[in-house]
Amino acid sequence: MARSFARACLLGSILVSLSPAAHAFYLPGAAPHDYAEGEVVDLYVNALTPMLAGHDNAKLKSLINYDYYDTRFHFCEPEGGPHKEPESLGSILFGDRIFNSPYDQIRMLEDNGTCKVMCRTKVPADDAKFINDRIKEDYALNWLVDGLPAAEAKVDLKTGDLFYDMGFNLGDDEGERADAPALNNHYEIVLKYETRRKPVHRH
Repeated sequence: MARSFARACLLGSILVSLSPAAHAFYLPGAAPHDYAEGEVVDLYVNALTPMLAGHDNAKLKSLINYDYYDTRFHFCEPEGGPHKEPESLGSILFGDRIFNSPYDQIRMLEDNGTCKVMCRTKVPADDAKFINDRIKEDYALNWLVDGLPAAEAKVDLKTGDLFYDMGFNLGDDEGERADAPALNNHYEIVLKYETRRKPVHRH
């Protein structure tokens, strides 16, 4: 009895002594980054994943992830070709496959321009069918900016509230021409940040 009481006291004192360390814990690579004006903000691309459609009875239509640079998608590649970014064990276990992107000219607080053509490509019929099938399965693109996932602003159909959904649709097959899905190939990139102390800004 006395021995188990002593063990309980010892365990309690260890937990109390460790509690300050728990409050100071952060994941390596996940610490906030402060940006100076004109500094490049890296945008990385991750695997395409199936997402739930925006209605109550939605179900996943697939369980397969696709590399962003799967040649059948014909996405623009960065100069010199894509290269894989180092990942943590947790990222690997979650199935992340992170690569650099051609969107490497985004600079903090600068006019980054509009309507820039990244590349031009011809999509063969077989690949067009592959892309259309992935759109019909509600696949999403997953980008990362400063280690945070990109999100799409959406409106809740029931409440009218604006919310942000992680990732964004590869395309749309619910428009007027539902028989011919539309590929989302024009992107408007909006970065939100806070100014902690001039001239330093944080995403």
